[in-house]
Amino acid sequence: MALNLIKILEKLAVTLDSDDVYLGSGTLVRVNGVFYILTARHCVFDDDENELCTSKIIVKSEHYGEIKLDILTVKRPELDAVLLKVSDYVELKDYPEILYTDDITFPSLQFCFRGKPKSVSGKLNTVYNCSINGRDKINSVIDVEIPIQYYTDHKGGTGAEVLDGYSGSGLVIANHKQLYYCAIVCSVSDDNFCGVECISISDIAASSGLPFDIIKDLPCTSEIVQMDVKRLRKEITEQIINSADDTNNIAVKNLKRKMDLFLPGWGKEDLEQFLSDMLTWDILYKDKVRGNAVFKNLIDESKDALSAGNKKYIVNSSSEGNRSFHNIKSEFRDIVSSFLEEHTMWKKYVTTVSNGEVAKYLANCNLDFREQKWK
Repeated sequence: MALNLIKILEKLAVTLDSDDVYLGSGTLVRVNGVFYILTARHCVFDDDENELCTSKIIVKSEHYGEIKLDILTVKRPELDAVLLKVSDYVELKDYPEILYTDDITFPSLQFCFRGKPKSVSGKLNTVYNCSINGRDKINSVIDVEIPIQYYTDHKGGTGAEVLDGYSGSGLVIANHKQLYYCAIVCSVSDDNFCGVECISISDIAASSGLPFDIIKDLPCTSEIVQMDVKRLRKEITEQIINSADDTNNIAVKNLKRKMDLFLPGWGKEDLEQFLSDMLTWDILYKDKVRGNAVFKNLIDESKDALSAGNKKYIVNSSSEGNRSFHNIKSEFRDIVSSFLEEHTMWKKYVTTVSNGEVAKYLANCNLDFREQKWK
């Protein structure tokens, strides 16, 4: 990606203090040419406070230095998100173009947020490689899963307290050509879910009444899919080679036996291609699909359609087996395509899903070929 995310986030991320007390993180945003600091409500409001005077708050930016706010009395919003207006006299040169989106369910999207933990170092840090784990629209909460290493500090401490202070950070899409802002961090999970809870930009727009221009259909997702699958295939090359060489692997043995019946004269590259299809889809399913309820249901339904009925094929020769196999691949591709046809951004996964599932069926005996035994 051409996007220099580190430099951009240095211009967007801010910290909020009051009387030498660190309050939390925030993001510099612009709506209709007016600048605001967007942060979590609980960062600046006390539990029993219904009004806030912005003169108490000190906003600091890595790039712009201290940012003055308009001196206003702000009423406590119902949502755990608040916008504080930046003074019109503040000059913010080279402010990057930010787009806002509510389209965050695409399986290949990766997210990040930048903020400052309540640590001695006092340095801002970016949490990368986050993914959407689910969304509760009733409670206006998005669950964002983050890598476990971000739950550990330099002293070896672990748990939600390590991320204390990141509230108010802006959640942005990390693997797109353009910068898309989609939510703010409102709390760190304190249960077994390793992640943060966020509030979407659409809910913030509705609560504030400000005219955020929110994109509902994220463009250029096909490029993200291609990069995602290419990256996964590169990462599992070693697994493929090890699996192909492991003669004691039952799945590989099953795969080889069936290939004898529909792909005569197959070589190592053919075997590795099947293993690549299987492992790529397996990783993609765990990382991108499992936490997305809608996509998971569509895939599971298409798999059920493939599994229905008798899937043991009696063949008289390898050429007959080859024809049967290609018919099966074509049939399942049509099944997957029909289940995903109404979801434009997910249709790009049809080949990966169908090839991966067929390879898994071959390796796990759900899809079988038997040679006709003549007496």
